[in-house]
Amino acid sequence: MKNQLLLRYIGILILLNSQCIYAQQGIVSGTLKDEEGLPLPGVNIIIKGTTTGTQTDFDGNYNISCAIGDVLTFSYVGFGQKEILVTAKMFGGNDSTEIIKKQAVEPIKSKSYGKAITNNQTTGFMIPDIGNDGYTYNKDGPNYFNHYRIKGIVVDNPETKVKLTYFTPDIFYETGWNSTLAMQFIQNSNLPRLQKEFSQGQPFNNQNTFFGPESGVPFSYGPRLSTLRFDGLSNPFDQNGRLIPNTNNDGAIVNAYDNEILRTVVKTGNDLFFNVSTQNHFIGILFNSKKNRDIFNRENSRFEKVTLNYNNAKNSSKKLIWDTFITYTNTIDNQPNLNGFLNTLLLNTWATPTSFDSKQGTILPDNKQRTFSANNFNNPNWLLENNRNRIRTNDFVASLQNTLELSDNTSIYANTNYTSTKNTQEFGLIPDTIGFLDGYGSTKDFNSDAFNSLINFKFNSNGNKNELELESTVQYTYNSLKYSLKEETGFTPFSFNNPNSTTIIEKNVVRNMVQFTNSLSYSFSEYEAKASITHNAITSSIQNNKWFLPSFQFEIDLSNFLDSYWLYDIKLHTSTSFEAQQTPLYYANQSHNSLDITPIQSLALMANDDLFVSNDIELEEKNSFTLGTNLVFELFNRPATLEANYYNYKHKKSVFPVINENQFQLKNVADINQYGFESTFSFPIYFKYNFSYTPKLVFSTYRNKVSKIYGNNERVPIAGFSTISKNLIKGQPAGVLVGSAYARDNQNNIIIDQDGFPLISSTPQIIGDPTPDFSLGFSNSFDWERLQFSFLIDFQKGGDVWNGTQSALNYLGTSQQSAEEREISQFVYDGVDQQGQINTIPVDFANPENDIQDNRFVRYGFEGVAEEAIVKGTYLNLKSIQLSYQFRRDTDRDFIRLLDIGIYAKNIFTYTKYRGASPYSSLFDHSSGQQLQFFNTPLTSEVGLQVKIKI
Repeated sequence: MKNQLLLRYIGILILLNSQCIYAQQGIVSGTLKDEEGLPLPGVNIIIKGTTTGTQTDFDGNYNISCAIGDVLTFSYVGFGQKEILVTAKMFGGNDSTEIIKKQAVEPIKSKSYGKAITNNQTTGFMIPDIGNDGYTYNKDGPNYFNHYRIKGIVVDNPETKVKLTYFTPDIFYETGWNSTLAMQFIQNSNLPRLQKEFSQGQPFNNQNTFFGPESGVPFSYGPRLSTLRFDGLSNPFDQNGRLIPNTNNDGAIVNAYDNEILRTVVKTGNDLFFNVSTQNHFIGILFNSKKNRDIFNRENSRFEKVTLNYNNAKNSSKKLIWDTFITYTNTIDNQPNLNGFLNTLLLNTWATPTSFDSKQGTILPDNKQRTFSANNFNNPNWLLENNRNRIRTNDFVASLQNTLELSDNTSIYANTNYTSTKNTQEFGLIPDTIGFLDGYGSTKDFNSDAFNSLINFKFNSNGNKNELELESTVQYTYNSLKYSLKEETGFTPFSFNNPNSTTIIEKNVVRNMVQFTNSLSYSFSEYEAKASITHNAITSSIQNNKWFLPSFQFEIDLSNFLDSYWLYDIKLHTSTSFEAQQTPLYYANQSHNSLDITPIQSLALMANDDLFVSNDIELEEKNSFTLGTNLVFELFNRPATLEANYYNYKHKKSVFPVINENQFQLKNVADINQYGFESTFSFPIYFKYNFSYTPKLVFSTYRNKVSKIYGNNERVPIAGFSTISKNLIKGQPAGVLVGSAYARDNQNNIIIDQDGFPLISSTPQIIGDPTPDFSLGFSNSFDWERLQFSFLIDFQKGGDVWNGTQSALNYLGTSQQSAEEREISQFVYDGVDQQGQINTIPVDFANPENDIQDNRFVRYGFEGVAEEAIVKGTYLNLKSIQLSYQFRRDTDRDFIRLLDIGIYAKNIFTYTKYRGASPYSSLFDHSSGQQLQFFNTPLTSEVGLQVKIKI
């Protein structure tokens, strides 16, 4: 009778295959850390099966729009790739996730281990030391011995055994505190090389002439500072007076002003937890807090999170398992990069001539902005003092999860969640700001609510040798988004009051989704193999439906088929799948907002062209194939591990913004093929006296190509500016760089004009491919007793980068390159004239007898020739270095059970083919803007102290 009821229930679930779903949509945010608890910057995070992704910032923070049921893939050089299934518990919080350095474990050869396990009835006994973690203990037995009750582990004899002690009461607690104190700074070697020799000015009357701030001249092609002196008279732009020629060499020496605004700042982080538990119940409270100053040492930002969690222990004998939690998060960022504010700030800073002191004040006697070029650039301190930039985020998440064990081989899992997120983005600059002369203010509000309900049925049938597993999942999700944008202009001077123009845009988006998933797995115990078939079907109130999305996975362990003394383990796995990806209610990638402006117009960038999902957009599709192997083999009498994986993805109907009728719209625009290879090699080496060294290499390479462009577009820009951008072009790698280039003849010779300078092609050209040749991570860990030292090196070869920062600084004359090359004369460019003859016309780069527009760096405009700004993205970075020590306790009665103290440093040494920008940054911090460098935030270094206490 029971079997008949069970079969009927299974039949009902299978009939539901015509329904199905999407998962709850939301923002997953968090902090990625290594095993020592240190943040990991530059980690790539991709929604598996899609091209949607992001990257952690310097502090390891990230946020990504995804759905329950998505799989987030985390990849980081020197560390193993990690995949995490998105659950409701991840929404609205700031979870701390560890990425572990994978190591091959040396086999346990001591007979004491087996003996210790059989004598496990005492409350303290000896077992061999098998490392710092990874212990496994029996689930039940006398004294309900399990890991929930372990109080501490003490190594009495490093060669043979450790001692475990346990909480003796039925109710026990655990309290801990982790604290980090660090300094952040930017090294000079990571900044652009700026000249300190030449003053503001330009050629006049056949000589380089000083033109002061009142002239509005933006260039620094004036005379040397050593040829000038202050006249000592009252001057509103400089308290020392006006610079004049030092004709008699009797004036005081004029020193270059230091206008750098980057500072060394302090950040702190504290995590406090308190857990109370018995064998059957657990209650935990976790409080996280972070505070930091921005890199300009002007604003404080903070993050606070409180989590209350309850569950009845999974090792209990109860059939019904509960797991519930409530999380509240409050985040305030008082110096965000809204509308490219940080890029603009650095542009105005590094554009400032060395003869102008931006720190002497920001307001002139006539209440105008005090800047070196009133019609062109801002005083950076004016921007810092007169903005209202801030992002506030409040998240509330409540979740209830149940697992009901119907029998030894049948279970039902249910999950109900509610998420509420309120995000407010405020931006503002007062009147008289270049780019926003009337003042500008905007407020964006995102209020989202999501309800998700899921039920999962799982059935196992265990035979003598084989195992059959059937799993079915039905999920319903409701998502709503209320969006509003308020823009104001025309404020009262020096305020954000009394705007004379106000506009408000509001939009509501709602989506109901259902998903159904069936999977069937069969394990062949005799052959240690497993085959799985999965079918997904999805339907939604927005976008189209997909009723047939199959996938197949197969894995096998070949170790038993091989008679080899040196090959310990060999596993093969392969998979193929058809997947679909929904478009988020709000398209958070803002890279398109700068595509209709030039670089100099970014001073007035407003990233308010916000885009939303619509019925016109079809689901993105992905067909994938993977093949991989895991090997454990003997190398110099030690176990070594090699993992290798090949993948081939075909992305169809990829969604990007395109311009349609003078406005951006989300469209399915391209099919993209991508294939790649990844491998990981680790080789732990153990020495005497409990000393070990574990090196690890992670290698990866990939290629991609656009196979189809939808519509009538020949190319689709996806990030950058109107004059230089990343593009999708049929037959080309995805993201190729397109911009201005030198004109060439049929033999690829550069064509030279009558003045002796190269001509510019009349049409934009493909000038670079950002795809790197390969990436390599090299991690090293040294362990001795309780002392650990480790470091990680990150290397990338190749990949083209547009370095627009250097071009702009050359144009303005503030770069060291422009100082070194401005006196070059009689230079002959390689190429041919317009009649095809070899060029022989000599040119001077910055002859004062010529007009400023004839200057070699000025003649091609603010951004120069895009082709000339292409540099190789090769870099080498000492990404992290750590030293930590764990203090052992002397007795079981010690109040402090664990004390770890460590010091660390990040990004202490970096080599790149160019200076002034982080190799991990992207334009305006938008996800598609990598390989585009235009006053991006430089690479930040950090040194800190970390303390972990557990009582």
